[in-house]
Amino acid sequence: MKKIKKMITGIMAILIVMAPSVSCSADKSHKAGSLSIAEETTTDTTEESSTETTTKATTKKTKSTTKKTTAKTTQPSETTTRTTVPPVTEPVTEAEAVPAQDYGERADIGGTEIVWLSDYDLNAQVGQKRPTPVALFEDIYGGKIRYVQTSLKNKYYTFSSMLLAGDQLDMVEYQQGTYPNGVLSQQYQPLDPYFRSMGLNYDIWENMEDIIDALSYKGEHYIIPYSFSNPLVLMYSRKLIRDYGLTDPYDLYKNDQWTWDNFLNISETYRNKTGKPAVRGGKFGDAVIHSTGFRIIGSRNGNLVNNINQASIRYAELFMQELGRKSLFTVSSNEEFSTETLFFATESWILGTENVKNPNMDLMVVPVPKKEGTDGNYITCDFDAKMLVKNSTMGDAVATYIMCERIVASQPEYKAGAKAYATTPVQFSGSVKSYITAEQYDALQTYLDPKITMPMFDYIWAMNDPEGVMAGLSNSFLINGGYETDWKNLRNLYHDKINQMINEY
Repeated sequence: MKKIKKMITGIMAILIVMAPSVSCSADKSHKAGSLSIAEETTTDTTEESSTETTTKATTKKTKSTTKKTTAKTTQPSETTTRTTVPPVTEPVTEAEAVPAQDYGERADIGGTEIVWLSDYDLNAQVGQKRPTPVALFEDIYGGKIRYVQTSLKNKYYTFSSMLLAGDQLDMVEYQQGTYPNGVLSQQYQPLDPYFRSMGLNYDIWENMEDIIDALSYKGEHYIIPYSFSNPLVLMYSRKLIRDYGLTDPYDLYKNDQWTWDNFLNISETYRNKTGKPAVRGGKFGDAVIHSTGFRIIGSRNGNLVNNINQASIRYAELFMQELGRKSLFTVSSNEEFSTETLFFATESWILGTENVKNPNMDLMVVPVPKKEGTDGNYITCDFDAKMLVKNSTMGDAVATYIMCERIVASQPEYKAGAKAYATTPVQFSGSVKSYITAEQYDALQTYLDPKITMPMFDYIWAMNDPEGVMAGLSNSFLINGGYETDWKNLRNLYHDKINQMINEY
């Protein structure tokens, strides 16, 4: 059984009903065992087994709803985060829809006000209904949220100033780069004492346990993601796919055939017919590495571990070498869809505006493909989470609000409203500025479904990386090509550097 459920077994948690937002979740029924070929040369004595990073037991598909009491014996799954989406002025949730019934036992937070620091307000905007998580928090649990406004530019300065001054500050948004750095800087406190108030032993958190465990640091949980969003995808034109007689990648994905080999075949055919490289996008290499289910820096038994000697990482690097040698990848400063390549690796948040700019291109998105034989899917995306600020006395209230977000992010009764909201065209001055089709929305939800896909979190993203280790591993061979001997040299170059980064934590 999962670590978290074990910690709260026998405790009555708050019972709630939840609803999914457009999020990126993770699978419980897949594993990376098919990638567990040991490397011939390893210099890391703390090497993980290749089923430890994002392993999902295959028996999960038939898992009983009865709470388990046995200890978890496999390594928590791996996970990821990205925070490149432009700031928004209000949370993207379905408008107020609070059911009349109570949810059973709950934390006594009636009349409690938590202080939220951000560049956007969680509360209702003027003339608008309350976002559903806030409505639940207020009407069902009796809590309130006091907003302290700051700019995106000054957010961390204001945060530090309030901490130093001893001002009340309870909840801030998780962002890549704040963890585990912020924990080391004594800015946050773990949420473990408040699992009961978060309802973590209820089925609203089903399929999330491995992801939550994968985010633990020294045995404690500072981040409890309630949903996922903004997956890194390959955007492409189905019109171009048809024009060049290629197989639609989305059809391949639906048939579990969206693999490195099929991607390579499509890319080579496209280059042969057009003379153009097939793919661009600065985050493509990063996503290829994590499509294996492995992180460069992972965790085991509460400790950070160096995974650079894993066979799966080598496979990803050799695949990128092949793309580089065949000139199938190109560096480009163009951050929008164009026909300069067939595939554009990008975060999904730009899809709405690209639909408007390219009305005749029949745009679609798919995840980065996976290696043949990989059991399950792994994706790079944003983690939607709130963190409990150090010295806050409002842990139960913050945990209850997180639970309200999870309700809205997981329960069927909210799904129709969330889809209607997401697929409603955004207009300004009478013109459509952005829209997502129902098919695109459904596809993105599939990529973010925790029963199907595991989101990846790599600790290296938030670490001091003056040597550019992640950039080197993600881009060197895509740009320069190379051979396996070059990979061994690069691996040996970065092995000790990664260990040095880990030692700082």
